[in-house]
Amino acid sequence: MAQINFSLPRVIAAVHLLPSEISRAAQACPRNKIIDHAVLHAGIAVDGGAGGVYFQDTRDVPWGTSVHPETQKLMTDVGRELRRTFPKIVLGVSCMAHGAKEPLSIAQAIDANFVRLKVYVGVMVKMEGLVTGCAHEAIQHRAQIGAENVAILADVYDRLGEPLAPMPLPEACHQAVNFGRADALVLTGKSVAHSQAMFDEVRPLGLPAPLILGGGATAANAKLFASRADAFIVHGAFARKGLPSQNGVPVEWDVALVREFVNAL
Repeated sequence: MAQINFSLPRVIAAVHLLPSEISRAAQACPRNKIIDHAVLHAGIAVDGGAGGVYFQDTRDVPWGTSVHPETQKLMTDVGRELRRTFPKIVLGVSCMAHGAKEPLSIAQAIDANFVRLKVYVGVMVKMEGLVTGCAHEAIQHRAQIGAENVAILADVYDRLGEPLAPMPLPEACHQAVNFGRADALVLTGKSVAHSQAMFDEVRPLGLPAPLILGGGATAANAKLFASRADAFIVHGAFARKGLPSQNGVPVEWDVALVREFVNAL
């Protein structure tokens, strides 16, 4: 397992990119608008006190079981502009379609600090079908492209699916860290209580990897996880409806809500 060679931020803001032409949807946006939207929201996160930003193509549904080449190109362009605008921020990337090669290649190209891989060990049944763990692919490709400075944040039981053959959570975490050499584990339950139970089961194991809450955190429940999670990936807690757009780019986050969450910790 590689060591995380950067200071893991307590709060990592998750930017959901606008839908692109890859989605084949009527609301697809041009590339420049997608980039402007990502930079705008990263700026809101930074101004609010978030120490890290990561971006993913959440709205390009339906996702496939492999990353589209155009997705890789688009996300590389987005990431380069984010890195240029915020040269010192901890930056990460995640592709909603399955695979390790593409997000690691994007991360290397944009000088990102980490990737988030949603199915790392085992097999999950998800909306796009059966998805098989990518630990071997990730470790091999990371070494082949010389990107071993890019940390792997591995989800254990991604809440958007169900494990095909579920095993006890502690065993799945051991496999991700000891077999898969994940640098950090992302735990996300299907409810706040479920997330609490997951952390309470895994934290006593003393695994040599930080534990990150992958979703569901709000300013109201942050204190429940303050001693459980080493870091938080946050999107929805920053959102406020009805905010005016900027230069034709929709604004979904309120800097006051970012500050509220950061202060709650």
